[in-house]
Amino acid sequence: MSARGALSLLCLLLSLPALGGQTSFTNSGGQLNVGWQDREGKAQQLSYRLEAGKLPPLIAYRPARMQEDVLQSLLQQAPLAFPEVQFSLVRPAMSLSIKSRNADKAREASQWVKPEQAKLEAAWLTLHYFQPFTAPDGAPAIKQDHVRIALESRDELAPLMEQLKQEGATETEARQKTVAHMLDFIQAIPYQLLDSQSGRSGKGFLSPRQVLEQNRGDCDSKVTLMAALLAQGYPDLKQAMVFVPGHALLGVALPAKPGEATLSRAGETYLLMEPTGPAQLPMGQLAPTSKTLVDSGQLSVQPVQDEGK
Repeated sequence: MSARGALSLLCLLLSLPALGGQTSFTNSGGQLNVGWQDREGKAQQLSYRLEAGKLPPLIAYRPARMQEDVLQSLLQQAPLAFPEVQFSLVRPAMSLSIKSRNADKAREASQWVKPEQAKLEAAWLTLHYFQPFTAPDGAPAIKQDHVRIALESRDELAPLMEQLKQEGATETEARQKTVAHMLDFIQAIPYQLLDSQSGRSGKGFLSPRQVLEQNRGDCDSKVTLMAALLAQGYPDLKQAMVFVPGHALLGVALPAKPGEATLSRAGETYLLMEPTGPAQLPMGQLAPTSKTLVDSGQLSVQPVQDEGK
């Protein structure tokens, strides 16, 4: 696990002209009031209160913290498994010292440590909503478990999703209008590069609830918010998170018009979109940099679905 670094999503700022944007925002004791202009210049307004959330506070991924927590857990477990062996933590090397008068037991304990440490590291990542990930360049990395966070956030977003839903002559048309309306709403949320010093130090991600309540977000935070809303409103609608170097996009299984950006994976075709903002790009239109990266295949794709499905 030590060879894996944190996946860096610096989030390409979409500096194309923004036709609309957010016009007002207040958070009065959890009652959220938002005004914005859609890409057609029409004024939009929402007022809602989120349901109670189940997601625990999220932390930044720091290898040193994981190593400390895991080694401390090993120190607690080791005496139970090997009472004849003395274990101690060596600083600043952050390694375990193993001593025993019984050479066989010391050797057995040494062989036990590595697989046990790997199990504890995997459990630590799961506990804190991280996951091993293969970055677009093929390098092993650690990133937020965006899909899990989206799915575990969907219930609390129900009041907002109900207000975002649009009507249409057919179910497909209603979904297309809803996704377009939702995309406008999320793109209008003020963009903030959370990896920068101006954001929360060391933390490059906000949960869907935090994006809405703090009224700010970067690319993967906004993509996760949109995925959570769609999973809440249309649980049968297939979608996928698309990670390119330094950025994140969302793909939704909706019909595409000629010339619109799509991505095909595992027999499914996704219409691509840019929730990041501030440019209010319509469904199927990508920023030039995003399009270049997608077209060149520099991407990793994660379907938004429950584990095991």
